[in-house]
This record gives sequence, C-alpha cells and structure tokens, in this order.
Amino acid sequence: MIVNATDLARSRRFYDWLMPRVGYEGTRAYEGTVGWFGAYGSFWVKQADRRFAGDRFDKARVGLCEIAFRAESRAQVDALARDIAANEGRVLDAPREYPYRPGYYAVFFADPDGLKLEYVYYTGTSL
Repeated sequence: MIVNATDLARSRRFYDWLMPRVGYEGTRAYEGTVGWFGAYGSFWVKQADRRFAGDRFDKARVGLCEIAFRAESRAQVDALARDIAANEGRVLDAPREYPYRPGYYAVFFADPDGLKLEYVYYTGTSL
C-alpha cells in the first residue's frame, strides 16, 4: 500500500512511531518516499505532488476510506490510543467495543493529513 502525504517529514515522524507498534519493523527510505516492512507486507508514504498541497483527505470520496491494523490484545489498542495525540495524530473514536461482531474492540484515529486509521482487536481469524 502507498499513501500520499502533504508533508513527508511530518508523516514520517508519525509513521516511524506507529508502524513498529502495528507489526511493520523494517524501514527503507528513498527520495520522496519511505516504507515499512513486516509479516503482513509493506506500507509506504510518499510526498504528494505540490499541485495537491491544499487537498485534504475525506473518507467519503471515491478511493480509500480507512486502513485497519490488527492488534493482539485490547491492552495494545488502549496503549496505542493513549499515545496518538503525542505523535501528531488525532483520536477520532476512543477505544471501545463496536457492533461489527462480538468482541470487536478498536480505536479509530487520523494521521497528520487526516487519513483515517484503525487499530482493532477481535478473537477468531476472520470477520
């Protein structure tokens, strides 16, 4: 997955904090792009074209709505939620159980550009 950022340096600080916590330990950087690697694949952030510097993310537009990462426990969800604001993110919906299935426990938050992210714990192997 590759997402665009209006300020790559700011986004890199946020994702350097986030990605190891959600299972993406390795990292690589190239001019205008940085990526993290883990057992689940890779996640990249690149500098958006300057023509779009004034654009902001909106989950209702065509395209990406949100990105979810799976936690191994409720405690992991709670710990991440406590640290989001200190790392240039914003909690959108605090950790709690959501009605998507029994035991679905998540926090919804935004990266520095407003991209909606989710960290979720649930038992079982599928939704």
